[in-house]
Amino acid sequence: MSESSREALEARADALDPMPDANEPAPAPASVEFLGWLPVFKRFGNCGAHPQFAHTDAPPPGYRFVRSAPESLADELPSSLLTKVGRALGAVVLSLGMMADTARRQGVLRTFGTLWAFSRFVLALIRKTRRVLPSLRFAHSRHFQSQVLAPRAELAFLTSVPYTYGQNPWVIEIEDPTTLFHPFIENGRTAALDVRASPYFAAVKALLEANTCRGIITHMRSTAELLPALFQSEIVARKVTYAPLGAALPTDWQTHDEDGPVNLLFTNSWHQRPDNFFLRGGLDVLEAFDVLRRRYPQLRLTIRASLPVLERRYQRMLLDGWVRVIDRFLPNELMAELQRESHIFLLPAARIHIVSVLQAMSYGQVVVASDGWGMQEYIGHGRNGLIVPGRAGKVTWADRAAGMLREDYAPMYTSDKKVVNGLIESVSLLVERRAVRRRIGHAARADVRTRFTLDQWNAALAAAFDKARRGG
Repeated sequence: MSESSREALEARADALDPMPDANEPAPAPASVEFLGWLPVFKRFGNCGAHPQFAHTDAPPPGYRFVRSAPESLADELPSSLLTKVGRALGAVVLSLGMMADTARRQGVLRTFGTLWAFSRFVLALIRKTRRVLPSLRFAHSRHFQSQVLAPRAELAFLTSVPYTYGQNPWVIEIEDPTTLFHPFIENGRTAALDVRASPYFAAVKALLEANTCRGIITHMRSTAELLPALFQSEIVARKVTYAPLGAALPTDWQTHDEDGPVNLLFTNSWHQRPDNFFLRGGLDVLEAFDVLRRRYPQLRLTIRASLPVLERRYQRMLLDGWVRVIDRFLPNELMAELQRESHIFLLPAARIHIVSVLQAMSYGQVVVASDGWGMQEYIGHGRNGLIVPGRAGKVTWADRAAGMLREDYAPMYTSDKKVVNGLIESVSLLVERRAVRRRIGHAARADVRTRFTLDQWNAALAAAFDKARRGG
């Protein structure tokens, strides 16, 4: 090839794919409307404010999360109010009153534009499901006032529950399949449920298959595998993105090098609901510590939780064992100090609590967890934590044939001897063999540094958003 021909070819290539000019400003990041602030999400434990979604404070490159919440949010209509209005006339009057109040607060055009979206949504559901009343109930559960507040956006980001009429293209992040059916199907009550027989199954499937649903993101491999089996839909399967969740790595952490007391930590959920003390295995922790404290005087137990009403024998365990109970809000710096000084994190829960697990690992604590659903996706027994048997197949398990997460929380309200013995055995090992405790704690922190990072999570999130903006 002659020199002139080569120059012409290179010039043509540059014209088709020009090199970026270093002096040109980088393109503005694309906006993604984070809708977790909508009032309706308070109905699901205020999940939009849950630490699981704290990653939105550090969005992936090329994107930024926008929260267009007005300074004064509309009051939420109690979800039980319409069910208490037993007469059709009363329901009509109530609905008209709600509509007028919403129009006064948010404007007539915005209100009636949302009403049009609601009507289209209901008709689409009826065409897909051939069910009228379930379609109306499902649409009503999306909470009309919240949908009025939702701004127009190129792409919206939802948390855990698909609270939308599909006014905007949207992506949702979930941990398990059950939350997609809230409030009609609840976690902890799916052990024997035939979810496909629910009148709302077809509505959820239609919502996920709609063109406005552009992606379903999950940090659980099990969920990514269950969803295609559950919905038996190639359309839904193509929308699923899986990536392990990431966590920040604190500078100061538990190295397990110093002599002295061995500190055990048990925490309640982020919501601090007293009932969650049971669901995280609190009774088994008390039973185990009652034995361990007699065996190892150097053990200390801190319970960071709002406690429920407990039987007298458990109250005696708290008093006799000199257990420190912190039932008040802790500022971030005090919570970080508590994490740094703790050696072992106890989580014999019904299922995974992803933020608690990753946070404990990032501080170098040894996580002693149950074999409940999802735990072993992040914890390898004997390598970066310890797994105690007793929950799998009894309290939580993945039903791969049905595509459903099976959960029965009833056994969590009494102690389980198998779990208690597993806790005693695991903690005894970690107390007696500090080298083992140190090795596992260091491996846990190393995994957060290399495997469960915010960078790899954001890379998957950016890929899902790129795909969504191209049309799903």
